[in-house]
Formats: sequence, structure tokens, C-alpha cells
Amino acid sequence: MIAYLRKNKDNAKRPAVFLDRDGTIIHDRPGFYLTDPQGLKFYAGAFKALLLLARLGYRLIVVTNQAAVGRGYMTMARSKAINMKLVKDLRAKGVELDGVYFCPHLPTAGCACRKPATGLIKEALKHQQVDLARSIVIGDKESDMRLADALGLSSILVTTGHGFSELRKKHDLAGGRVIKSGILAAARWISRARK
Repeated sequence: MIAYLRKNKDNAKRPAVFLDRDGTIIHDRPGFYLTDPQGLKFYAGAFKALLLLARLGYRLIVVTNQAAVGRGYMTMARSKAINMKLVKDLRAKGVELDGVYFCPHLPTAGCACRKPATGLIKEALKHQQVDLARSIVIGDKESDMRLADALGLSSILVTTGHGFSELRKKHDLAGGRVIKSGILAAARWISRARK
């Protein structure tokens, strides 16, 4: 589902950074669902990281699982309000997202959009001019990494959010993967890797 799509964007084909939301850009606590826009809290360095990625020429596309909707913890309208606050708060800091795509379904729904399924990125590709081969996924969960693997994309696992505990539980997750302490460290690694 589309929560936000940037208008008046350029039509040049550019690589994208597909970003997880909770645990990557904003704070996430295990067992807690963000159901109020006022509870949205950015990680230190998130604004600087996204500005750096935009300056490097990447499209900034958020792809996020939001099972709280499917579980009845919040309405679809409330979920969209949270995503729009994310867009507005980032814009106020000079960061323009190209799109926000979310899956509202339960993990057991068998949908094509819940990460690690590829539906959210495939949906984004219908609206965005993306050079997929040069794109990258940044996230804090195994589902983000498996999404990248399914599309043959590079990925960075951040240890914020669930990242550290995921690494401790799933030792094979680290195999050959870039692991960084947070989104700013990930953006700086991408910047250095491109030189």
C-alpha cells in the first residue's frame, strides 16, 4: 500500500535506498507498536544520514511492515497519519522522501507485500524511476535482509532497533553482510564505498 508518493519528482533513473522505518529511521522497542504519530522519535543522525544519501543521488524510499493494523491495534487512517508525520518531520529538516510503502497485513496473511516478500519494492518500481541493480536495502531485521537477498540487492543491517538481538539469535544473518551501528554509519559506509 502507498502511504506517500512524492509529486513533481525528476524522471531520471537513479538508484534507491530502500529503508525500513521502525528500528532504522525511528526508534522501535520490541513488543511495542507505534500507534500515535506523536510517539514518533528519530534516531540521532537520521536526518544527516538521509541528507547524505540524497546528496549521493539515491532515491529515498521507505518500505515498512505495519502488522499493528492487521492486529487491530490501529486503523489504516492512523497508520497513514504516522507515515505522513514521518514525511513532514523529515521535510522540515530538508529531507524529501520519494515514497512510503507499507504492508498492513498479519504475518500469517500470506500476502505478497509483507517483507521479506518483494511486493513493496515491486509496487515502488511502478511509480519510481529506479536503477534497481545499484540500489540497496537498509534495515534492522532479518526480513529486510531476506528482502534484499530475494531481489539480488546489496544490504546493510543496522544494530539499532531489533538488529543487535537478530544477530545474536540468527548467526547466519551476518554472513558476508555489511553491519553498521545505525543509519548514519550505514550512509557514511555507502558514501565511502562509492568513491
